[in-house]
This record gives sequence, structure tokens and C-alpha cells, in this order.
Amino acid sequence: METTPPPNNAIRRQASPWGRLARRYDLRRGRHRRLPWLGYALTTVNIVLLAFLVFDAPLGQAAKNLPPQLVAAAGAITDIGRLVWILATAVAVLAFSLLITRYLARPHARYQAANLVRKVIYVGLSVLSASIVVHLLKYAIGRARPPLYDQYGIFGFEPFHGDFLFQSFPSAHSAHVGALFAALALLFPRFRLLFAGIGLWLGATRIIIGVHYPSDVAAGLALGAWIAFAVAILFSRLGLVFSAAQTGWLRPRSSHWLAYPADRLKSVKKL
Repeated sequence: METTPPPNNAIRRQASPWGRLARRYDLRRGRHRRLPWLGYALTTVNIVLLAFLVFDAPLGQAAKNLPPQLVAAAGAITDIGRLVWILATAVAVLAFSLLITRYLARPHARYQAANLVRKVIYVGLSVLSASIVVHLLKYAIGRARPPLYDQYGIFGFEPFHGDFLFQSFPSAHSAHVGALFAALALLFPRFRLLFAGIGLWLGATRIIIGVHYPSDVAAGLALGAWIAFAVAILFSRLGLVFSAAQTGWLRPRSSHWLAYPADRLKSVKKL
């Protein structure tokens, strides 16, 4: 019995980049265990509420009396969390990786460069997604910043106000930092404690310079980290950058994929 070939438009759809990604996603759909999202969400909400009710008022007042040297030092490094700097660095690394990929002759080196391109895309997409979400939330919530503490206190909210002084919660810098360093911690798990420490200190600079409350920073860091993890799950289900361990946690594919082309080359030479 003869089988009818698929129509031309179906073939083109399968051959397109989006079609290939959809097929990769479908092939890996059942390989991933469900994660305890509810437990993570409740933990995050409790941390933010604790910061809001216990730490915001005293630390919001104390920030006015910090040593000028400390405030100046925090101000010098806090802009690491600006979206423009993170994306500019990612674009520079991406352009360099794409450039050297064209001139590399060894397959193993080309694979490493291509893998670096995917990692940079993952980091950039995580930070950009976190930035979009956090700015929508800031605008919708409209919390007054610490400079307005004497007038509004910690419960000053004017939703959709649009002014800079009413865009305190969540902290956008902290969301960018949370997404960046959570992504790096997932890509390089050996250094996850180092990345977590750097992220916490960069988030704290927003409190030190007096533009955010602790709950703003906690929410921003958690939001960014969650989005980086969600994007990593998407990449793993597309078979890119990450794979899922039996526990359901993610691990970078580079640990066992980067060696594959080299091993294959050695086996070919022996034949």
C-alpha cells in the first residue's frame, strides 16, 4: 500500500527553525519531572513578606545615616545591574563568538564556540525577560521609594502613577542581577555559592544608596532567579544548553557534550 507524502507546506514547516525546535520540544516533553513550584512560590512570598513587615521600616530609615564612603562605594558598583550594561556585554560576547566560529577549523573548537553562543543567548534572554516582567510590575504596583518614606511610609502605593519615585517594588536592578547570576549559577554550578553571594551584595547596594527597601530587593532577586530557571527549563526541553537530571534539576550539557566531538575525532583517526 502506497503512502501519500506529506504536503509541501508541512515539509517546509518541519524544515524551518521553528519547526525543528517544536519537534525537539515534543521529543523531550515526557523526560522532565514536575518541580515543586508551589513550595518555591510560598517560600519566596514568605521571604518578601518578612522583609516588608520587619525590615523595610528600620532599614529604610537607617539608610539615611550610613557612612558617605559606603554609599559612594555602593553607588559605584550598583549600575552593574543596569540592563544596558548586561545586554551590551552579552552582545559583545555573542558577536565575538560568532566571529571566531567562522574562522575555526577544528570541529571541536567550532562546537565549543557554538555552545558558547547558545549560553550567551540563554543569559541574555533570561535578563531581558526579567526586565520586561519587572518593569510591568513596577508600573502596575506603584510603590513609593524610600526618599518618600516620611510622607508615605512603607505602605505608600499609587498604582499606574508612572513616576520614578513610585516604581520601587520590585527592584529592576535586583531582577536583572537575580536573572544574570542565577543563569550563571545554572551554567557553572561549581561556583553557584559565589554567584549567589555576588547577587546578594549587588542587590544590597540598592538599599545602601537609598532607592529601594529590602522587600523590593528580595522580590527583584527572586523574580529574576525564577525567570532564569524557567528559561533554562525551556532550553532543556529544546535540547539546548541544559539537560534534566533524574531528580528533575537542571545541569549544563557542556560537561558531557563538549568532549564528544574530540572523542569522535580520535576514534576516526584510529580507523
